[in-house]
Amino acid sequence: MHPSPAELNGKTASQPVRRQRYLLLVEDNPLFVEQISDAIGRMPDPWQIKVFSEGGRAINAAESDLPDTGFDLALIDLGLPDISGIEVIRNFRERYPDMPIVVISVTAAESSVLQAIAAGASGYLLKNESVAEITNGISQVLDGIYPLSPSLARYLFKQLSVAVETKPEEPHVKLTARELETLRWLAQGCRYEEVADRMGVALSTIQWNVRNLYRKLNVHSQVQAITKARSAGLL
Repeated sequence: MHPSPAELNGKTASQPVRRQRYLLLVEDNPLFVEQISDAIGRMPDPWQIKVFSEGGRAINAAESDLPDTGFDLALIDLGLPDISGIEVIRNFRERYPDMPIVVISVTAAESSVLQAIAAGASGYLLKNESVAEITNGISQVLDGIYPLSPSLARYLFKQLSVAVETKPEEPHVKLTARELETLRWLAQGCRYEEVADRMGVALSTIQWNVRNLYRKLNVHSQVQAITKARSAGLL
């Protein structure tokens, strides 16, 4: 029996084809660029990283340098030397409505988190987290589950529940008991791993529950899910 072309190249047919992915990183600190590169290097697929140290340059150059497949993810620091990262997020969200945009910042001020989310950020990670935690956050983004650092979650959810304006009653959302339990633990700032442990289920089950929650609530982040659930009287 003659070997297949894949076997001649040292690969078996069962091995998945790894897709080239593209990251747009707006960060002016070389140490954090290295940290993000380390986190990206732990991902299963190969990544090409486009780094900009200034927000203005990122805005001007991103469109002309956009890969044919688009960027899979944008990570943006808020404290840039020329303009606010909030402005960069707002510009990218208008230009690329479907691109996941996640803040990676040393800033833990709740007001900054709210501004970033209002501008279009899908998630918010703190730079003082470990490389493994950042890698996990990026993995969640690629799975359509946008992360929020637990140290920010509890306060932010409480503030949003108080600040949200009264809106016309929306159609009733039907959640399963397990989806609702998942949502309640997330509202307390628990990580997915902690929720899985408390509920006695696999991590993949929690991720599945969260995807269903986002679909049923028609949202794209934990913050939006908790806020909408509270306004609908589910929490």
